[in-house]
Amino acid sequence: MRERLLVLAKAYPIISKTYEHLVCIAGITETGEWRRIYPVPWEVFWKGKDTKFKKKQWIEYELKSATSSDGRPESRKIDFDTIKPLEEEDFIKIKKLLDERLTSLEELQSKSHTEVSLGVIKPEIKDFVWQKSQSYERTLKMGGQRSLDGKPAVKIETPDKMFQYVFSCSAECTKNHTVMCEDWELGELYRKMKSKYPEKMAVEKVRSRFLDYMKDLGEIYFIVGTHNIYGTYLIISVIYPRKADLQKLKQFVYVRSNLNGIGKI
Repeated sequence: MRERLLVLAKAYPIISKTYEHLVCIAGITETGEWRRIYPVPWEVFWKGKDTKFKKKQWIEYELKSATSSDGRPESRKIDFDTIKPLEEEDFIKIKKLLDERLTSLEELQSKSHTEVSLGVIKPEIKDFVWQKSQSYERTLKMGGQRSLDGKPAVKIETPDKMFQYVFSCSAECTKNHTVMCEDWELGELYRKMKSKYPEKMAVEKVRSRFLDYMKDLGEIYFIVGTHNIYGTYLIISVIYPRKADLQKLKQFVYVRSNLNGIGKI
């Protein structure tokens, strides 16, 4: 069975106990369902691969099963060799899809992860903090295994920092949540900054991008999902507009408001 998915989340590659780097992908299917596909081997995203794709892009693939792969209702295993990247989606369409599905962390946490394990929040961002990753050394020791097909795996640097957002999850929310962010883009930015600058400067540059820059944009969404073992919610993706998207969004709102005003006195 083939399925089309609008990719909204690419979590930073992790090392499994048996295999090397694996990636968790999540998004909304063509039929409007939340979907998590895992595991996807990191090699799918290697430079030059025909299977490489990014957030805000549609992909197509063959499902291995129509039922949950890990007890969470949105999770499916796929044949990753069948992944076919398709067109990118417009931010206005993405915003509409997300706005229709907005929830709060409290609402998600009130349900079992066997009922729901993915959702979207439009946060009021308060802060962006970091600390030493408690699993960093343990993760390094797990290296040296193999890829899903048994081939030697190419290494990817494991972040030594755990980055967290501090936020309220809705306009009515009075609590400040502190939640770990596993967005691939965040981990990759830290890796690049750390290769160029001293550690303190590297994390400050990451903070500037993921706090100051994001807050200025305004239209920020968190895709959140449960940890497959502990059931706690993590931010697996930050969805935000490019500057060109904001301009198109302003034009869209202006045209729609004018159309709504036609015929009114």
